[in-house]
Amino acid sequence: MKTRGFYLLLLLIGVGLFFSACGNSSGNPAALHGTYSYFGTQSPGDVWNWTLGEGTIVATNETLGFYYSGTFSALASGFLKGVIAATNDPTVPANGSFYMLELPNSMLIVKPGGNSDRMIVCAARTVLPPTAGQYNWIKVPGLGWDNGTAFGTADVTVSSGSIDIAMNKYDIAGSLRETTNEAGFTFVDGKISREGSALQVFMTPSGLFFGDNGPGSGGFFGTYTGPLRVPTPYARNYRGVIFSYDSQTRLGVTKAIGVGPHPTRQETFQGWSYSDVDANTVDPSSYVAITLEASGIPRVWNGIMIDEQGQAKEFKMIYNYIGGKYVMLGITAMTNTRPENFVIVEQ
Repeated sequence: MKTRGFYLLLLLIGVGLFFSACGNSSGNPAALHGTYSYFGTQSPGDVWNWTLGEGTIVATNETLGFYYSGTFSALASGFLKGVIAATNDPTVPANGSFYMLELPNSMLIVKPGGNSDRMIVCAARTVLPPTAGQYNWIKVPGLGWDNGTAFGTADVTVSSGSIDIAMNKYDIAGSLRETTNEAGFTFVDGKISREGSALQVFMTPSGLFFGDNGPGSGGFFGTYTGPLRVPTPYARNYRGVIFSYDSQTRLGVTKAIGVGPHPTRQETFQGWSYSDVDANTVDPSSYVAITLEASGIPRVWNGIMIDEQGQAKEFKMIYNYIGGKYVMLGITAMTNTRPENFVIVEQ
C-alpha cells in the first residue's frame, strides 16, 4: 500500500489485536472462538490473508509467498498473543510471537514481534451495501497535517446502486472547516469506490468502516450512527491502543492502553498505558483522568484527559455499539503536527 493509508493501517492493526481477547483469562486458548477470515495489507504494500479458529492461526503473505501457522491465547491484559509454530519466512525465529486485537467477523489488527512497527490491518468483507443515513468518522491524519480536520459526519444516500456522500469536516475544537459532496460511488465486494477518485471506503458486517483518502492523504475510521444502548459509558472497562506519530517525519509509537471507572471521581474515567502487556504491568506514571460531554452531534463526544501533573488535553471521540461491544474511536493532538488516534473496546 506504500504511503497510501500508512498511518491508518498502523493504527487499525494495533486495534484489531485487541477485540476478541476481551473477557478471556490469562494464557487461555481462545476457545469457542469460531472461524473467521480476513483480508488486509501491510506497508509498503504486502497483501495478507488471515484465518483465526479456536486458538489457531493460519496466515499468508501473498506478496512475498510466506506462510505462517500457530496458536494464540488471551492475556490477562486483555490482548491476544500469537506464537508461530511453522513458517517459511527466514526472518521469523522459532516460536516467534506477536500481539493481536480482533473484532470477530469485522476487523483484525496484528503487530509483529521484535522491532517491527509495520502492523497488519485486515477486515472482514460484507456483502451488504451500506445503509442510507448518518455515519460518524475520525480522521487518521496524513502527511503535513497541522491540527486540521479531525473528525466529521457523512450523510449517505443510496439510489439505484449509486451512493452519494455529503460530509461535514471539523477540527478538534469542533469548528466546521469544510463541507464536501461526493456522488456516483458504487459498492462492490465490500468496498465503496468511484473511478477517478482516490477515496475508498471498506465496510464490515458490524457497521464499522475504514477508508483511505489516497497517497499521503491519510484515512479515517468510524461507525454507522444507529441507536445507542446505554446513556453513559463510565461504568464499563475497556482496553485498546493509542498511536501517536509525527505527520512530518512519519515516526510513531503504539501503546497498549486501558480505561475504566475512576476510583475516586464520579462520571470520570481513569486511563493508563501498559509497560509490559504479557505481565499485565501498568506504567505508574501514565494515569490520566478522563471526562466526557455531549458535543451536539449524535455519538460524538467532547473529552478532556488530565495527567497527574495537571496537564490537560482535549479530544474528540465516537462512542457506539459494534459487534456486541461498546467501542471508542478518537483523536487528540500532542502538538499541531503530532496527532494521536485511539481505539478502545469494552471488555
